[in-house]
Amino acid sequence: MGRRGGGPCWSENKVEDILSREQARSSLRRNVVVEAGAGTGKTTLLTDRLLFQALGFEPAVPLPAIVALTFTEKAAGEIKVRLSGRLGEIVAALSRPQAELPEIVARLREAFGLDAGLILEKARTALEELDRAQIGTIHSFASHLLRLYPVEAGVDPAFRVDEGDFFDELFESEWSRWLDTELGQEAPRKEAWLEVLDQAPLEDIKALARELSGERIDLEAVGRPAPEAARRLEQLAQRLEQAVAGRKPPRNSRVLESARAAAHRLRDLARESLAGPAAAGTASPGPVEALTHSRWPEEWGEEGAEAYEQALQAASEASPGSETLLRRACALALPFARHFRSLYNRLGYVSFDGLLRKARDLVRDHAEIREKLKERYVCLLIDEFQDTDPLQGELLLFLAERPGGRAARWQDIRLGSGRLFVVGDPKQSIYRFRGADIAAYQAFTGHVLAAGEGLSCDLKSNFRSSPALLRPVNAAFERIMRHRPGLQAAYKPLSAAKAFSPGSGISLVVLDRPEGREDFSAEAVQRAEAAWIAGWILEHCGPGRLYRFKDVAVLLRASTPLPALLETFKERKLPYAVEVERHFYSMQEVVDLVNLLRVLDEPENRSALAGLLRSPLGGVDDQALYRLARQGALDYLRPIPRQAGPEAKSALAPLYAALAELRAKVGRAPVGDIVQEILERTPMLELCAKAYFGEQTVSNLMKFARLAEQASDEGLTLKEFIARLSKQIKDSAREGESPLADEHLEAVRIMTIHKSKGLEFPVVFLSNASGGRTMPMSGVSALDWSSGLVGLRLPGCGAANAAMAWLSAENRKREASESVRLLYVAMTRAKERLFVVGKAKGDKAALSSWLRAAGAWPEPEQELTQLELGGSPISVSRVADPVDAPGRAAEPPEPGGGHAESPRSLAERWRRRLERCRELERSPWTRAPSAEQAFARGEEGAEFSGPREPALVGEACHRFLQGWDFRRGSGAPGELEDGVLKACQALKLRHLASNWSEVAAESLEILRGFVGSSVARELSAAEILGRELPFAYEEEGVVVRGVIDLVYRLEATVYVADYKSDKSVDKDPSKRRLKYSAQERAYRKAVERGLSIKETRFKVIFLRHPELSV
Repeated sequence: MGRRGGGPCWSENKVEDILSREQARSSLRRNVVVEAGAGTGKTTLLTDRLLFQALGFEPAVPLPAIVALTFTEKAAGEIKVRLSGRLGEIVAALSRPQAELPEIVARLREAFGLDAGLILEKARTALEELDRAQIGTIHSFASHLLRLYPVEAGVDPAFRVDEGDFFDELFESEWSRWLDTELGQEAPRKEAWLEVLDQAPLEDIKALARELSGERIDLEAVGRPAPEAARRLEQLAQRLEQAVAGRKPPRNSRVLESARAAAHRLRDLARESLAGPAAAGTASPGPVEALTHSRWPEEWGEEGAEAYEQALQAASEASPGSETLLRRACALALPFARHFRSLYNRLGYVSFDGLLRKARDLVRDHAEIREKLKERYVCLLIDEFQDTDPLQGELLLFLAERPGGRAARWQDIRLGSGRLFVVGDPKQSIYRFRGADIAAYQAFTGHVLAAGEGLSCDLKSNFRSSPALLRPVNAAFERIMRHRPGLQAAYKPLSAAKAFSPGSGISLVVLDRPEGREDFSAEAVQRAEAAWIAGWILEHCGPGRLYRFKDVAVLLRASTPLPALLETFKERKLPYAVEVERHFYSMQEVVDLVNLLRVLDEPENRSALAGLLRSPLGGVDDQALYRLARQGALDYLRPIPRQAGPEAKSALAPLYAALAELRAKVGRAPVGDIVQEILERTPMLELCAKAYFGEQTVSNLMKFARLAEQASDEGLTLKEFIARLSKQIKDSAREGESPLADEHLEAVRIMTIHKSKGLEFPVVFLSNASGGRTMPMSGVSALDWSSGLVGLRLPGCGAANAAMAWLSAENRKREASESVRLLYVAMTRAKERLFVVGKAKGDKAALSSWLRAAGAWPEPEQELTQLELGGSPISVSRVADPVDAPGRAAEPPEPGGGHAESPRSLAERWRRRLERCRELERSPWTRAPSAEQAFARGEEGAEFSGPREPALVGEACHRFLQGWDFRRGSGAPGELEDGVLKACQALKLRHLASNWSEVAAESLEILRGFVGSSVARELSAAEILGRELPFAYEEEGVVVRGVIDLVYRLEATVYVADYKSDKSVDKDPSKRRLKYSAQERAYRKAVERGLSIKETRFKVIFLRHPELSV
């Protein structure tokens, strides 16, 4: 039977594929590189190779002498389970006479001449040794190597691997301490700091110091001349000049001026990057000036366009002045980074980056240790090699060196026979954000195969997908995945091992703008996509239908469309499980549980209690919550006031009683036990599951409990655990929701394409295919392994060095190449049906744009019902409005249904609008209550201005009083001093001042007098309703905004108070009152509008002269 288009068929490749697999698993004396396409069974091959390594050699190779490394602990566990099962089968079969022998036993006897008794003996030994085998992740193996030789590696023998929490805490404390010296009264480098801070904010220097303090960057390369960056920028300038040479620009085009300006800047930047010492520089330091960016003329064609765009990108990223600024900023940050690294190491911690770098350095720089390790580990097997970090690759190559070798560079390594077996697929290299480098993969595999004993094996038989899926995939990617050194591997087509399945294939679901609808924004598209997907699943999945819910996966390029998808699934009551990063800490059930822990740790935290009461556990709405606050019922340690009424009492009493009992355990029981008791004693699991997202919510809360258990193991207190969680929430930590990947769970899987790698499903939806996503290099640092360049940036002011300029321009090509690979991963997860969903015209850098380039996505104006690719049909559905999606805009009014407005009336209305617009433009858009009095008198300059140094004393006092319990009087000995010092410490980084000791002393003197005053005693008897309450409201076209220091109730009267730290106060009470009358009006109006309290009194509290408060 002849072959149809779109790649070879199974029958033509079966022999070749079987031969490649056999060579890969049995060629034990050769180093092997296996390129395993999607769905080709690489895990089975890796297990076979492990069996051959352990059972084939004579004398036997102990299993602990074989290292098998993979990407995740889960994958390593799967290999261990498979290996154990296969060894058990061999032992069981060979232990029973006349038993049918596994295929691998026959192959071992044939290939190595082993008798059954010897194979049985080896298999039993291997089973016994399995627990000691080095089967795990590269990080666990690197940790193992460092523990074998801690002294030589320069680590504490009992070091702890830090996931980042300790690094964060130590950095914050050390940075503050460092600045005390660097920016104090006796600042040793005052002029250098002032010069840099004149151009860049302090936060930029902090971000730079933080990046340098990690163990990813070689500090010896920072701030030094960069000849490689200069060479590449010079080459880019030459390419740009060649691209425009001899061309005549279209009329009114300034493309030649743009090109000349970019080339000139690139050459200047290249020269500056060759400057001398770290603090030197010939150009004046400063941020990057913008360049004119004219569009490349269409009539010039595509030739030269890439060089033009790349050159403009690099020239816009950096300049000679920014190179100088960056170098001088590095000179300030480097001493801190060296100090921090040393301290971090002395305290016994190693980061994940540190594990790899230290392990690589250990085997590279200590030839004797390397030799011992080569004797100890005779063979290394590496899975997912395409996602290998360059440091990992170097480490493994050094260990695979032939005995007696002493190479100082990986490029000079001569590999030992049969010491290295790597499996990967460069078409699936999608983890660049984690350090994976396709250029490193190509360099390492090229080095292995360049040696005479290197063997390359390709696995092309796909056991996952129907031919109706694979043929179009092959045809599409042969067009868009082309070999580019350092960027992309050549596409190698897959052949289907499965027979054709009826109904299988690829379907394109193209969303068109609904007729009469103006809104077709990204959000509207996402809602429409979610509605269509949910509708299809409801029609085809569930009991008695063709597919089960767990047969379906929805893949997302990014998590942006997730909210629309979840809301739609919840409305349609579809069971689902989410595996998306950057989502766990923002889930409402997690926030609710954090609020509960805050309430237990700080019973007086009424904000947290209010949040808990608004949760499903409390079930209190906003109006009821306000009434409870007014009735004094927001305190679970006190009896509920009678005025709250019997309904509130019956609703709150059980929760308050449970909180009081749990509070008694704080400080006595571990954090994990407290969280576990919360979930057991309260109906939080059930209520949150009902209110939010069902099983996913339960899974997230159980994951929270596991995090609490880990915190207990680390010895964290409840307060420390809450602080860690608060930071994670604030930083939007990369933490996926708790996975519900149990194969028995009956739910649709929702995940990113990255999360789907290695998985397969009968039905796959690639959602939001038309959504754009670019990842510009906006971080502080960027490393390029192949060139050795270290790009650095000050993000706040936009300054970057020459290396960052080139890497940022190069990033566009790398991002485009990886997006093709990401599309390949997404389109090879389905077994039977693949739906690609998106709008007709995709955004910039959309996955659908690559499909269109491959002929697998229709043009916007095409009205097609089918495409053909690779000899297989692709169905096309044009959908205008799938269902009434959530949040759909109201229908527009019928034409002619309204009253037409006359041209004269319309002109007059627009004239009034424009006049009002100009009036508003002349006025300040905001003003603060402290400026109200000046505004009332019509004075100019009444805008709020930033704090001056004299105001720091007042700000420190405000900060202290924000958390002071007036019932404590003057406090315990030393308590006042500690509170003032903490307040000043918190303000230091916000306001650069050199006299903080004086600020603290003066603040302490003021507060000592105030806390013992009659006003403070009056406040101790009051009910505090709020402190530091921000507000904003509109008045006369201006937004009035500010912060109210204190709102309290005393004897049924509500007071709105403002602290003043004025040194001199008018003795006349009426004048004092008049001075702050405008502020009084604004504050009282804010309380009336925000809290619905109409009857209030305003009080000015003079901290230095409390007796004069009015």
